Amino acid sequence: MIEQYLERLFTWESLENTERGVEFELKNRLIEAEFEGVTTAKIDGEAVAPGDVTLELADERYTAAEVTPAEPLALDLAETVQVVLDRPRLRLGVHEIELGLRVEGYGEVGFTTDDEIRPDDLVDVDPADHTVDELRGLVADVTEPESLERLLEREREGKNRTTAVAALEEALEAAEPLTDAEMVRSEPTTTDSGSNLVNDLLVEVLESPQRVSVYLAVQALGSGTPEEVAGRTVLPESTVRSTLEDLEREDLAERTDDGGYGVVSPVKVLRKRRQDLWTVLRSTL
Repeated sequence: MIEQYLERLFTWESLENTERGVEFELKNRLIEAEFEGVTTAKIDGEAVAPGDVTLELADERYTAAEVTPAEPLALDLAETVQVVLDRPRLRLGVHEIELGLRVEGYGEVGFTTDDEIRPDDLVDVDPADHTVDELRGLVADVTEPESLERLLEREREGKNRTTAVAALEEALEAAEPLTDAEMVRSEPTTTDSGSNLVNDLLVEVLESPQRVSVYLAVQALGSGTPEEVAGRTVLPESTVRSTLEDLEREDLAERTDDGGYGVVSPVKVLRKRRQDLWTVLRSTL
C-alpha cells in the first residue's frame, strides 16, 4: 500500500538522458519527511551504486551514500529533488525505475514505476563544440544508434574532422540496433501529467498535506473506513479519522452506509474552493 502512495513522488515524463547520465525528478506531493537513505536505485533491474546516485535540491547536492540516519535529507512539501544516475544512457522506449528509501519513522520503503525515453531525450549536442577526445568520451556510453547517427551527420555537415568522423563511425558500428520490441512505443503506467497537475492543485487548495493524502487514498479506494484509509497512507488511524470528519464538515466527504467515507471528485473540490484555486493560479502566473 505504501508503495502506491510513494509512487506519487515520481514526476512522470521527467526521465531523460543527459551528459551526466540518466536523470529524473521527485516531487514531494505527500507530507514533510526526512529521508535517511537510498536503499535501492535500479533501472530495468540493473542496480546503480549509492556513490553513483546524486540527489540535487535547489541549493544542496548529495550522493546517496551521504544520506544517512545521522545526516538525513529533509524534504518539505512541494520540494523537488533531481536524481542523477551516473550510468550509461538509456535507449528509446519505456524503462522501469525502482527506488528504495529509508524514511524516518517508517523504515525501508520504496516504489517501482516506469517512464519513457523519447527522441527528444537522446544525446543532442553539436560535435563542433567538443574536441575529438571529448567526443570520444561523450559517446563512450551511448548505445542508441539514432543518437550516434545524429552526431555523425552534424560532424560531417560541420567541421568534418577525419578523426571525429572515424570515432563516431566506430561507435555506430558497435551500437546494437533497436529490437522490434524496443521500437514499439509503449504507454507508461504512471499517472499522466494532467493528473499530476490536479494533485499539485489539490495540495495547494486543501492546504494540509495530510488532508490531500487522506483525500487521495479515499479516492483510490472508492470508499473506505478510517482503518482502511490509514492502511493506504503513512498516517495513523486517529489522524485519518479526524481528517475525514473535517472533510465531511466541508462537504468534501460523506459517510457511507457501511460506516466508511467517500469523497467528491477532484473537479468538485476545485469548484468548491474556486476562490482558493484562483489565488493559487494567480500567484503562479
